Amino acid sequence: MGVLLATACSSGSDTTSPATPASTAPVPTSATEPGVPASEPDTPAATPEEGPDGFWVETDPLWIPTNPGGGGAYSSVAANGAGTLMAGSDLSGVTLSRDYGESWETVGPGRGIDTTHISSVAFDRQDPEIAFAGADGGLFRSTDAGVTFQRILPDGYISAVAADGRRVYAGWEPAYDSPEGSILVSDDGGDTWLPTSDLPPGRFVRKIQIDRVTDDRVAALTGDGRFTSGPAEAYLSEDGGGTWRRLAPEAGPVTDVFLDHNSDTVWITTADPEAPDDPGRLLVSFGGEAFRDWYPLGGVIWAPIDQTGTLRLIQPEAQFPWDEREGVWESTDSGGSFVRVGDVTDWPSGWTSAYWAHLGGFDGPVPSLGFDLVDGNRAYLVNSQWIFGTQDGGRTFEPLFTDEVGPDRWRSRGFDNVVVADVAQSPADPDLIYAGYWDLGCWRSEDGGGSWQNCNVPELTGDWEGSGGFTGTVLPDPERPDVVWAAMGPDWDSPGVVVRSDGRGAVESWEVTDGLPSAAAVLGLSLDPTSPSDDRTLYVTVDGDVFSSDDDGRSWSRALECGGCRTTHVTADGAAYAGGEAGLWVLDDDGGGARLDQPGPLGPNGFGGDVSGPPWEVDWAGVVDIETDVDGRIWVVVLGPDGGLFTSDDGGNTWQMLRQGPYFRDLALDPARPEVLLLASSSAYESGGYDPESGGLEISRDGGETWTSANSGLPWPFVTTIDLVGNHLALGSPGTGVNIAVPDLP
Repeated sequence: MGVLLATACSSGSDTTSPATPASTAPVPTSATEPGVPASEPDTPAATPEEGPDGFWVETDPLWIPTNPGGGGAYSSVAANGAGTLMAGSDLSGVTLSRDYGESWETVGPGRGIDTTHISSVAFDRQDPEIAFAGADGGLFRSTDAGVTFQRILPDGYISAVAADGRRVYAGWEPAYDSPEGSILVSDDGGDTWLPTSDLPPGRFVRKIQIDRVTDDRVAALTGDGRFTSGPAEAYLSEDGGGTWRRLAPEAGPVTDVFLDHNSDTVWITTADPEAPDDPGRLLVSFGGEAFRDWYPLGGVIWAPIDQTGTLRLIQPEAQFPWDEREGVWESTDSGGSFVRVGDVTDWPSGWTSAYWAHLGGFDGPVPSLGFDLVDGNRAYLVNSQWIFGTQDGGRTFEPLFTDEVGPDRWRSRGFDNVVVADVAQSPADPDLIYAGYWDLGCWRSEDGGGSWQNCNVPELTGDWEGSGGFTGTVLPDPERPDVVWAAMGPDWDSPGVVVRSDGRGAVESWEVTDGLPSAAAVLGLSLDPTSPSDDRTLYVTVDGDVFSSDDDGRSWSRALECGGCRTTHVTADGAAYAGGEAGLWVLDDDGGGARLDQPGPLGPNGFGGDVSGPPWEVDWAGVVDIETDVDGRIWVVVLGPDGGLFTSDDGGNTWQMLRQGPYFRDLALDPARPEVLLLASSSAYESGGYDPESGGLEISRDGGETWTSANSGLPWPFVTTIDLVGNHLALGSPGTGVNIAVPDLP
C-alpha cells in the first residue's frame, strides 16, 4: 500500500488524517484517553505480512479514515475563543477541532454522543471548557471542551442553545419536524430545567442570545428549520423568559436579531422572501422599543466583540459570484455606512468548483455562521458540504475541510460527513482505490488513500458540474489496473449511466456505455472471472432489473426482468446471481432465472421485502450482498427486521442462518482462509440514527460460529461496505467515509 502520514488529531474512537502501513513510514497509534491526539511512534512500524496470516486475521485492525474531505450536511458551528470548534452534522454527530480547524475528529457514542443528528452547538461564554450539543434526542453537555459529553435533557429536538455561566437557555421542539417550539431555562448549568413563558404557537426556535450585562435579558429568533417552517420573528425577554415581547412586528420577516455587546441597543435584519434579490434592511432600537430603519442591507449580524463600533453583515443565501449582495459587508461607524470587504470570488474553495460552495446550510443562515467568542476577526461558515473559516474579519474565507497535498490531490482534515455507496481496491494494483459517494460522487486514490483525485465527469453530474454527483457502484478489473467501470449520475434519485475507463478512472478517460435504460439506482456491478481478461462479461442492476455485457462492458442487454434486484455476483465457475427486495435469483443463459428463496421456512417474503426501490428506501428489506466461497457455498446478507447472514451448501435448496440482525449490509470472505468472515452492519446509511444493534464490523474466525467486534478507530459502529484484496482491508462508514485498516499497535 502507499504511504499515508498522519497529520490530524485522533483519539481511540475518532478520526485522524489518512494513514496506512508502510515499511518506511510511521503509523499512528490509538490513544488511551478519549480525545488525546494520537502520536507517531519513535521507530517505523513494520509492514504487516501479506497472505493468510495477515495482521487483521490474528489481531483486530485499527481503522483510519481517508477521504477528500467534506460531504453531507452540517447544521451549525461554534468557536470557544481558545481554538476549539464544534460543528453539528446530520450523520456524524459532533465534529470537533482543537486547533482552529487544522484537524478534526468525530465524537460518537464512545464519548457520550449517541445520536447522529446534531441540530445546534454552543460554548459557554464564560467558560470555554463548557460546551453544549443540541440533538434530535435531547441536549448534551461537555465539561472538557467537547472531548466527552453527557445527556442533560432526555428528549426533544434542541434547535438552539446559549450559555452564560450558570444560565443556559435551550430551544425545545417536541420533534424534528414540529414547529411547536418553546424555550427552556436552567440556572445551574443545565442540571435542572424550567419552561419559560410560551411563545406563540407554531414557532420554531432558530437562535437564542443572552445579553452580556444581565442574563435575564435574552433575545430569541424563530423561523424555518430544515424539516419544518414557522414565522420569522424576533422576541425579547427582560425577565429571564418570564415574558416574551415580539420585536418590530411591522418590519416583516426577520433574518437575525442581535443584542449589542456594550449597550441596550438591539439590531434586527429583515428581508422580503417574495423578492429574492431584496438586499434586506438593518433596523435598530435603543432599548428594544421602537425600531427604525438604519441601513438598506440585511443578513446575519456579526458584531466583533473586541471592535467597538464595527458591524458586519453576511447573507449566506446570496453567496453567488453574480449576486450583488455577496461577500462580507462592514461598517466602522455603528451601521451608518457599509462597504464590501470580502468578495466571494476571491475566496478559495478547496477541491470544489461548485458555484454554491459558500452558501449557508439547510438549517438557515443564522446557525450556518459561528463567531469566535474572543477574537472578533474569526468566524466560520458551515453548509451542506463544507466548512470555511476567516481570521481577517471576512476578507477571505479559507477551506478548513481539506488540504491539497499534490496537484489536484486532496486529503481530508477529518471533516467528513459522507455516505459511501461503494469502495473498491484494485486487485491488480493495491495502491489504487476507488470510492463511490453520495454527493461527492467518484473519487480515486493512487497512493493507497494518501490523497484523492476527483473522477467525476462534468457532463454526467448535473448541477454538480464535476464537483460531485452520485456513484453507486465501482468495479476495477481484477487483472488490468487501467480498466474500471462505474455508475455516475447527478444524485441518487436521477438517471445514471455506466461508464468505462481504460485510464485508471481519470476524468477524461471515461466513456459512456450503451444499451441501458434511463433510470435511477444503477447498482451492483460484478464481473465473470471466467471471461477473457481482455473481453469481460459483466452484470449490473438498473431500476431493479439485471443487465449483462459480453463485450467488456461497452454495451448491455437485459439478462433478467427481476423487478427488484439491486446486487449481482458471479462465482468462480461463472454462475451469476442477483438479489434485492425480490429475493435471491440465479440467472440462466436464456434471459431468465430461478428464485432460490421461495416463501416458506424463510418467512412469507423469503429473503425479500414489501418495499420496492433501492435499499435506502424507508423500511426496505431484501438481499444486499451475495458471495460464494471456494467450496461452492452460497452466502447471502439480508437487510431488514428478519434479516441476517444465511448460507447454503446445496445450491440454495436449504439455508442456515448464521447471524441474525436487522442491519447487516455486506460480507467479505478471505479466499485464503475460508473460515474467516467479515460482516458489516449499520443502522445508518444516507440517514437514520444510532441503534445499539448496529454492530459495525464483526469478524468470525471459525466459519460463523463466534463473532468479535472490530471497530477500533471508528467513532460510530457503522459499516455499510467492505472490500478485501489480499491483505488489504477498506470499508465505508456513514459519516466518516472510507477507512483503511492498519495494525492495532500496542
